Amino acid sequence: MKKRKKLLWIIPLCLVVLCAAVLGIYFAVNGNGGEADNERILGMMSAEVYKGPAGKLPYRIYAPGDSDPARAYPLVLFLHGAGSKGNDNLAQVKGNSLLQALLSRENLVKYPCIILAPQCPEEKRWVRGIGQYDLPGSTEALMGLLEQMRATYPVDPARIYITGLSMGGFGTWGMLMDYPDYFAAAVPICGGWNLEEDVENAPRIGNVPIWAFHGALDDDVPVERSRDMVRAIEGTGGNIKYTEYPDGWHPIWDSVYSEPELFPWMFAQVKDQEVDA
Repeated sequence: MKKRKKLLWIIPLCLVVLCAAVLGIYFAVNGNGGEADNERILGMMSAEVYKGPAGKLPYRIYAPGDSDPARAYPLVLFLHGAGSKGNDNLAQVKGNSLLQALLSRENLVKYPCIILAPQCPEEKRWVRGIGQYDLPGSTEALMGLLEQMRATYPVDPARIYITGLSMGGFGTWGMLMDYPDYFAAAVPICGGWNLEEDVENAPRIGNVPIWAFHGALDDDVPVERSRDMVRAIEGTGGNIKYTEYPDGWHPIWDSVYSEPELFPWMFAQVKDQEVDA
């Protein structure tokens, strides 16, 4: 009888241990947003520093391990928010939901691509500063880095995508403004634009497929910033989609990069012809 009682609690214990092992294997492969997933992503991305006439940029890059020089791959440029500025070449990738999504086992197969994640220096922003954030921009350095990547990796110039959140959302709009013929698609998140003249110039980027996102309750970057840009582009028949989360505050990027239609839409966008910076 004692042996039978002992077995009754050993069996559930074994099941718990087995489930934990299975979940551990799953998260090791697919990631869970924790420290283990950060280490997995860091292990997949090389750490380099771009040095050019416009300055230096630390960056992380992932390229498919079986990259064939005869094959051209899409490139995804990710611009982080202000909280990840610095020079440790680490903050921009830790807990990064875009990287967690694109570097999952499923998406590595579905969407093989080159992923570029630069880090903005503390004393700068991605694009020219506005108001209390009157800091020099890194637009020229970003473009120099992109051109270096095109010369180093088998990048398809017709499939270069840009996405960013918060400060990186502003950076996404700003890069489109400065280089309207360069990107195949853009995904700005909780960004926008402040200057009236730039909103008025929004139609010049109307041919770029854009999917913008914002939280209606955002108290860091007012949702009107995105609404203004969307209205300006829609007014000229531009190619724009807009998703506003009615209950969303500022940090909506986990939800955005989990949108089931986002990657199919983005990777389907292809420029008609190659363009130079």
